[in-house]
Amino acid sequence: MIKPLLESFYTEINSTALSVENTFTATVELNPEHKIYKGHFPEIPVAPGVTLIQMVQEILAKKINQSLVLKEGNNIKFLAMINPLKENNITISYTILQKDNEVDVTANIAGKEIIYVKFKGKFGLK
Repeated sequence: MIKPLLESFYTEINSTALSVENTFTATVELNPEHKIYKGHFPEIPVAPGVTLIQMVQEILAKKINQSLVLKEGNNIKFLAMINPLKENNITISYTILQKDNEVDVTANIAGKEIIYVKFKGKFGLK
């Protein structure tokens, strides 16, 4: 079983099956009471970018039942801040291509009306 690094930072509510086009989505609920927000930032909590990328990795690892390590972040765009007090249910849309010991990933993290993060990179299989 893959143990998440971000234990209690988020809860995966549901996800779709991996399609023949190698796509799936996952809906998560962020925990606005998580201790990470006490330092980032106490008055206005903002989900740290590094934890969002880790969340992308953990959900993908669970979906394909493999341990993963980030090899490349070719293009990562943080387009808006996620304040879990304002929007704590978000959706991550994935397109993946697994080849040899790598997984090419394109993922978008979005809320109801806004895309927060666009990620394009590679994860290596551990």
